Amino acid sequence: MNNINKEEVDIMASEYTRGLAAQTWCTPETREKVMDPVLAEAFAEILEKILNKPWLGNATNRELLEELSVRIDVHGPGLDYSTTNPNNKLPV
Repeated sequence: MNNINKEEVDIMASEYTRGLAAQTWCTPETREKVMDPVLAEAFAEILEKILNKPWLGNATNRELLEELSVRIDVHGPGLDYSTTNPNNKLPV
């Protein structure tokens, strides 16, 4: 099994968001612009903060459990909200 540590995950996330930010200079409207590396890095940092939110599916087990715990505390043990069910109800 391939075990990666948090530092490797952080590096991969940074590389991914840098790639997304670089795409800003690849659209038909912007491909003639000179890339600004400082601006690209700022975009990447913002994207990384947004994309690593637990509600977007990019969470550690601890973050997921904390989120579930908060939802149960707020909504009680009869919690019936589901992000995968279009009716937002758990199947009965």
